[in-house]
This record gives sequence, C-alpha cells and structure tokens, in this order.
Amino acid sequence: MNDKTTHFGFKEVEKDAKEGLVGQVFTSVASKYDLMNDMMSGGVHRLWKRHFVGTSGIHEGNLVLDLAGGTGDIAKLLMPQIGESGKVIIGDINQAMLDVGQDRMIDAGFHGRFECIQMNAEQLPFEDNSIDAITMAFGLRNVTDKQQALNEMNRVLKLGGK
Repeated sequence: MNDKTTHFGFKEVEKDAKEGLVGQVFTSVASKYDLMNDMMSGGVHRLWKRHFVGTSGIHEGNLVLDLAGGTGDIAKLLMPQIGESGKVIIGDINQAMLDVGQDRMIDAGFHGRFECIQMNAEQLPFEDNSIDAITMAFGLRNVTDKQQALNEMNRVLKLGGK
C-alpha cells in the first residue's frame, strides 16, 4: 500500500475509488443490512450495540451525531437516553441506507426528534464545537482518510463532549 492507495476489504484500491466502491456495496444491501448482520453475527451485534449505547455517557437533551448511522439502529437505541429534548442526527455517506433509517425512525414514532443527512465523515457540515456526542459503531473501517474523519469529529464536538 502506498500513499495513493487504501484497503477495501481484502484488496488494495486507489483512494479516489474507495468512496464509490463503499457506496455500491451499501446501496446494494441497504434494505437487508440489519438482517445480514444478524445472520453473520448470530445477533451478537445487537447485544454489542445495546452495550455501546448503554455505556456511552449520552444523556437527556444531548445533540448526538451518529456517523455511518444509515439504518438508524444506534439512533433508535439512543432515543430513550436523549429524551424528548434531545436530537439525533443520523449521518451517512449512502442515501439508500439513510432512506431505510428514516423510514424506521418514523415507524418507531420518533418524527421530529431526528434528522437524516447525507454526509462524508471527512467533511462534516457542522460548526465547530456544536455537537454534544458523536457515535460511530462500525463505520470507521469504511472511511478513506480515517485521521481526517477523526479530526473533523474533534472539530465539531463540544468541549467535554463524548
């Protein structure tokens, strides 16, 4: 691997190509993504996500950015913790995943307490120090420039944020 390539699964690809390749994969599996994870993990991913949210330190009234949050599974689990006064922004680079998440959140009765925004974790569309907490369950592996994404998360996270 050199400075012009990155990992995509078990192969090396040009950095400029990775975002499109990741997009193709997630567009093709969006409607069955959680079922696919159930089958591959034997449902263990659901236990891990509940533990993740339960130990996150996120509390009532927080504005939470859930990156790579596509299907809304983490956002849905966060809703009892943030209460009626909190809000979750589900950010994902893939619109098909966000469409699934938006439908699920509306079906669960969370209309008005969340927002779905297509975004790249490497260029977050938020002001500095504007977000109380950021979650990213499994998505960092799909980011091309991981350090840039971490820098962006640090930039938008409020002082003392989670």
